[in-house]
Amino acid sequence: MDSSRVLIAVVLSIILVVAYQELVLKRFFPPQTQQQQQLAAEQAREAQGQALGNGQAAALSGSPGASASASAPGAVATAAPTGQQSTAMTPSMALVPERTVEVDTDFYVAILTTHGARLKSFLLNRYRQAAAKNSPPYEMVQIQPGGHLPLGAVMTRAGAVFDDRDLEYDTDAPAQIKTAAATNAIATFTAKTADGTTITKTFTFKPASYVFSMDVAAAGGPELNQLGVSMSQPLTSKGFRDIPELQADIGDKVITENQKNLQKGVPPVAGPITYAGFGDRYFLAVFLPQQPSTGELTMAYAGDEAIARLLFDGAPQIHSEIYMGPKLLESLEGVNPALHKAIDFGFFGILALIFLRTLKLFHYIAPNYGVDIILVTVSIRIAFLPISIRSQRSMMKMQRLQPQIQRLRDKYKDNNEQLQKEMVDLYKRNHVNPLGGCAPMALQLPIFIGLYEALLNSVELRHAPFVGWINDLSTPDCLHVPGLPQLPLMQCHGLPVLVLLMGATSFLQQYMTPTTPDPNQQRMMMLTPLLFTIMLINFPAGLALYYFSSNLLGVIQQYFLNREFQQYTPAT
Repeated sequence: MDSSRVLIAVVLSIILVVAYQELVLKRFFPPQTQQQQQLAAEQAREAQGQALGNGQAAALSGSPGASASASAPGAVATAAPTGQQSTAMTPSMALVPERTVEVDTDFYVAILTTHGARLKSFLLNRYRQAAAKNSPPYEMVQIQPGGHLPLGAVMTRAGAVFDDRDLEYDTDAPAQIKTAAATNAIATFTAKTADGTTITKTFTFKPASYVFSMDVAAAGGPELNQLGVSMSQPLTSKGFRDIPELQADIGDKVITENQKNLQKGVPPVAGPITYAGFGDRYFLAVFLPQQPSTGELTMAYAGDEAIARLLFDGAPQIHSEIYMGPKLLESLEGVNPALHKAIDFGFFGILALIFLRTLKLFHYIAPNYGVDIILVTVSIRIAFLPISIRSQRSMMKMQRLQPQIQRLRDKYKDNNEQLQKEMVDLYKRNHVNPLGGCAPMALQLPIFIGLYEALLNSVELRHAPFVGWINDLSTPDCLHVPGLPQLPLMQCHGLPVLVLLMGATSFLQQYMTPTTPDPNQQRMMMLTPLLFTIMLINFPAGLALYYFSSNLLGVIQQYFLNREFQQYTPAT
């Protein structure tokens, strides 16, 4: 093998490692400085120590000018967008005892509270908190102590923002509603503020959909500048590389803001709003404004909680659909074709979408996502088989030409120009492209990252079992071994069996590939399997399964190619 090809291989490996660091680790684990950590801890203590809505101000991070004074008589300061203070709507003297309304559908169980007419709980019937079979349903509503419940109503008047979190609503809805086939469940809540404004919230739930609607109307009282809705979400990690973010699509521009950006302060964004809310690795909770649909998104952060407010100029009422559920591709696209952009597939999103759609297609044939990954692997191998065979043949021809190349180098060691000419003639006579073996290696990077994004962000693989101990293809492979200490780089006490098999087959494939007689170059090439093995230890088991399957097919292919080239004799 020519030394230039070895150098290219090493460079490509380094690029792959750097890409992993830049595109994967920094994306999911943005490093915090010590000062940022201290600031976040201080903000969390402040947020928990303040009694929001009970007479104390709560200044958001990035709002040094926020004041504890209210902008209206009897109003109480609450959390606000950066640079803008929010005050709680003052309730009328008539107090209503808190009630809850439970709505049961095929997909979820929603609990609404009359305290703010907000969502208190949203349990997904078809998803669990953990991979264990006895794990409870997944809870979409996450709230920190002293935080906000989602689905609030807000309004602006004379430059001040008012929030309904402390209003006690009244409702004539029963304590429990169960949707029937083709029948919607409707719950209406009404409250009146001290200034005479009547706020009405109407929720309409469908029997078999992750979409429900929310109507907000304000009547009476002083004139409003804006009417709006709000969504809140703690931005604490939920598990393996699962960190919530604020997500929106405004004016056909996707907006994704993480905790770090929201702490610094993010300016408002105005325009046609396709969706806005919060999403993590697998689940999404967003508004999809229908009437009006053009407004302004303001973003704020306090403690570990972010708040997104959608404000609409001069709107007496708002009709918005709400999607709360898994990031299932077909579900998202069934609601709005643009909603699939809420799944962040990274730089190679097109490839990731192709792989994900192919994976789901195979799932109709084999209802096991581990088997489906193997079928995808076979498909990729078949698709690139002509290029792969041509590349390997070129590599093997180059290996057989090493003695002739060495003789030319010895003969023309003092005449580099003549050496290059003779080597080009040698390549032509043997129909060899010196760089022909590098094409599949160059294709590995986008395929690797595209598959990584597809397998990492596919909610279908969440808690999806394969065989034996592999009960979750979306997390690292780990066979628990009693008494085994935690190995370096591992996140559990066990063995990464799939990763070790991948490393073994990768080493075997490299061993079977003809190489240069130079022992130093041989050792360099043998380092590549070790590098990949270390990298994949904490990757999803689904990705390790793909590489193990791909390597196994590569070993079989290399075996037949080696037999083919046993009779090959290069030109002299």
